[in-house]
Amino acid sequence: MKLADSAAEISSGLLDITREGGPGNFLVVSAGDIYVQFAGSPGNSQVVCESISNEYLPKKLKITAESIDHLKSFGFTLGGAEIVNFSRTFEILREEQAQEVAKLAMRILREVYGLKKTTEVQIEVSLE
Repeated sequence: MKLADSAAEISSGLLDITREGGPGNFLVVSAGDIYVQFAGSPGNSQVVCESISNEYLPKKLKITAESIDHLKSFGFTLGGAEIVNFSRTFEILREEQAQEVAKLAMRILREVYGLKKTTEVQIEVSLE
């Protein structure tokens, strides 16, 4: 699926990980080594989003300081105990919120990581 066409599937996946499955649900939107992933569980409107950091990207895909600042402008922070990625928590109670977060994920992949709208992305939803 092309990145430009992925909003509905991402939004649907976000709703699924907060309404179905178990405590280890996740959604990953990826293109090769680049990804944005979400973790959630039913009954909890809080969804944690992680965006890959330079620590895990190959040299040719590393993002610039300007791109990092852009990601931070979306409310992401860098850090974590074991995995040092950018992260932010979103609240998803309604379909409109899921749609907004889906659009933001697409913007991050385009504006921060430089993916084109025509880039093929994989969307994986895993419900425990």
